Amino acid sequence: MRANVPGFAILDPAEPTQLPLEARDFGIYVGFLVTWGYLIALGRGRAKGMPKPWMLVTMILFVGIMGFDGLNAFFYDLQVVPHLYEPRLELRLGTGLLCGIAFAGFLVPVVNFSLWRENDMRPIFENWKQFAGALALLVVLFVMNASELGIFYWPLAIITSASTVILIALINLVFVVSITGKDASAVTWRDALNPFAAGVILAMIELGLLSLLRYAVLGTTVLP
Repeated sequence: MRANVPGFAILDPAEPTQLPLEARDFGIYVGFLVTWGYLIALGRGRAKGMPKPWMLVTMILFVGIMGFDGLNAFFYDLQVVPHLYEPRLELRLGTGLLCGIAFAGFLVPVVNFSLWRENDMRPIFENWKQFAGALALLVVLFVMNASELGIFYWPLAIITSASTVILIALINLVFVVSITGKDASAVTWRDALNPFAAGVILAMIELGLLSLLRYAVLGTTVLP
């Protein structure tokens, strides 16, 4: 079994690489984490409002594009179903990053609504300039990953593993505060530490169980 539990549990790359996840999953998880960090830097780390309608439509389109590319890649792997084009690593990476910003747009307001007492109902993106800023960061990530320069591999590998755990932990956090009756009770970041830590612990358990299940079924076989 590979030592990298997050990557092995989710989807480790079929080709030899130093990164824990294949390109599409890298885009989803790291794209989410970078977008979340960008929102915090904008002072919207606790904003509870969903993106404006045109942004929501754009984000849904991003998810649809990723789904379409993924379905085409699946048909290609089957070799018996017609497909529109040969899958490319750059498309996997790009569509994954677009899906990552969409996940941030959907999940961050839900997490903030569940966690924070402060009633900050601003949309997480105020205007197209802020949205474009997030997209610009994703372009930087795309270039760093696609360049295959060794200087980027260690930072990207660490961020990839961390983003996998953090995204799952935030989903767990929503359930933790709901089950424990601590909805909308955090005032400071320190108040948020306990539910977030619980989410991280649950995420590690979940990833560990997924890794054990996958190893029991597939051994060390990698998926296409």
